[in-house]
Amino acid sequence: MVLLLVAAAQAVDADVQITLPKEAQQAGLDEATLEAQLQGAIGQELRTADLSAYMDQMADANVLSAKGMGVDYGSDMQRFAFGAAFGTAVSGAGAALDGGTAEGLPETGFALQIGGMAGLNLGAFSEKDSALRRFKLYVSGMSAKTDRSPFSGTFLNYGGHVQIKIVKGGDKTDGVRWGGLDLTGGYEYSSYSLVLEESMPVETNGLQWEATGSYTLSAESRSVPVELSTNLHIFVVTAFVGVGFDKNLSGAATSAVSVGGPISLSYEGQSAEVGSATLTLTEAGEASPYTARGFVGLQADILAVKLVGQLNVTLDESVGGHVGVRFVL
Repeated sequence: MVLLLVAAAQAVDADVQITLPKEAQQAGLDEATLEAQLQGAIGQELRTADLSAYMDQMADANVLSAKGMGVDYGSDMQRFAFGAAFGTAVSGAGAALDGGTAEGLPETGFALQIGGMAGLNLGAFSEKDSALRRFKLYVSGMSAKTDRSPFSGTFLNYGGHVQIKIVKGGDKTDGVRWGGLDLTGGYEYSSYSLVLEESMPVETNGLQWEATGSYTLSAESRSVPVELSTNLHIFVVTAFVGVGFDKNLSGAATSAVSVGGPISLSYEGQSAEVGSATLTLTEAGEASPYTARGFVGLQADILAVKLVGQLNVTLDESVGGHVGVRFVL
């Protein structure tokens, strides 16, 4: 009984009212059955069947979305670096980094980020054996608006990091060089939001509901990461691997839904407006307060130009990845 009450509390059905014309009733259609079918389709398309869990996943995905974009793990930067990266993160969706679909609401937790970065070696103008060469500073950030029809997406990320070479790497031998051991820490902020910009059709078994109104979903996080990483350079390719632990100072997602619209029914070559549906609700979710993760990456080294790809995996079923280009001296 308790489990049934919990499930009922999590499921939020739209208020669906259907009145069939006599011809449709004579064709064997049933109002109650159609209402239940449309309620199920609305819950699936608008992710309200278990909105609380969906918000938790959105919060977790947003925390991971910009990890690694603002730091270089594969190059031994001696002076400065700058570049940009594009990536996404998902929670509860395996490795489907597009969130299951390129349009509409993601099937599970999802966040997208694009970021620019710049780095400086504190010993850039010191002697090669200076202790300052072990310290590197990075800053990163970007904000923009994207399209995920019928929604618009907005993202923002910024952060700062300090990277310390705690164990120096070896000398290059026959094109192979171990990059040593790096400790990285910093502060990261990321946010991702989706806002309904146009009508959203929901269809099932000849029914179509044109949902209009407001649907806003937003996630925001502030975290302090600590990472340990190493790399191996082989001719023109560098592989890097690391582990990280994030203290999430805040990580939450909220959703506010207030939509409604007419319902049309197509049957036996005919089409008629048969009712309306409305849905109003709010929900919030929280990210995990701590995140343990691992990351791996590959880098193509074309003189000072670095083409980078990185994959991040956490213990809470979140996966993130990004690709980017950097100029490193």
